[in-house]
Amino acid sequence: MSRPFVRPRGRGLARPTDSRRVGSFLGAVPGSLDRADAMETWLGQPLDCQVVFEPWDTRPEEIDAQFARLAQIWDAGRVPLLTWELFTPTPAGTDDDVLRRGAEGEFDPYLAEWAAALADWVAGPDGEFGTADDRQLSLRPLHEPNGDWYPWAPAKAGCSPATYVRLWRRLHRFVTETGVPDTNVQWIWAVNHADVGDVTAESLFPGETVVDLVGVDGFNWGASQSWSEWQTPATVFEGMADRLESLSDRPVCVPEFGSTSVTVDGHDPRRKNEWLRAAFDYFRTRDIALVSYFDIEKETDWQVFGGSYGANTINIRGTRYQTYTGFRTGVQQYRSGDGSTE
Repeated sequence: MSRPFVRPRGRGLARPTDSRRVGSFLGAVPGSLDRADAMETWLGQPLDCQVVFEPWDTRPEEIDAQFARLAQIWDAGRVPLLTWELFTPTPAGTDDDVLRRGAEGEFDPYLAEWAAALADWVAGPDGEFGTADDRQLSLRPLHEPNGDWYPWAPAKAGCSPATYVRLWRRLHRFVTETGVPDTNVQWIWAVNHADVGDVTAESLFPGETVVDLVGVDGFNWGASQSWSEWQTPATVFEGMADRLESLSDRPVCVPEFGSTSVTVDGHDPRRKNEWLRAAFDYFRTRDIALVSYFDIEKETDWQVFGGSYGANTINIRGTRYQTYTGFRTGVQQYRSGDGSTE
């Protein structure tokens, strides 16, 4: 059974020996690398992975630039977790029928070039598989397909779930045909915590032969939106986590999660702090294999490190960061395996 990748660290922060992995999305590379280093200093532990979002940009120079960014993450001591989005290359520039076109092979030349570049990247500077400089990549393509907001989601695209499955398996075939060892590329199939639209998560599962981990993304939106309310971690994740465990024997992960601090009474950092600690306790008791926090301010104040709000502050190398100790303590608890933070 697959377990999440981990990058050996020869120096610096000691990496816990447990099998549970922690990562974060901190923005685009290279700008986020310094903040990732500072976050590790705050945690007192390294991040196992760093999430990035990349589109399907077919220009050869952009393929090269994408893998150069992934190399920067690897060289910093973290496994890249690539969320590979079928935008060509921007949301506004992506047609509604892109899912069907991809499944029918329209992007095959790009996929062949991208897969060849991936093989070169995995092989490392010496260009050979199976040597000390090989790299690893966690790959999360076509995420949250059971929603209705991405063009690769059948509910948005007006396609059948089978169209999505065909495209996923097509991506997998292009990569495996390059000869990349399956020990170097890990496939993460991740859905939204709830079905939105008329397509179920189960109908979109590509199959265990082409998936290494199954994932669920979920957020506590609190009172930040007109349609949202405060939800506990169990309320967010329990239903879909149960469904994924029934669907597949692959380990369950949480590639994206976060919480706002917005309650009906305004911002409440104390309550967000409690939510974060409870989330890691939930992940630990369910033995979730990998969790990655969405640490940017987007629709609301998701950040736990360096955002507009915080329960505490810390100064790292002359920069002041607002932080949530519930996250730091939660990471220690999750990794310790028994609730201890020692």
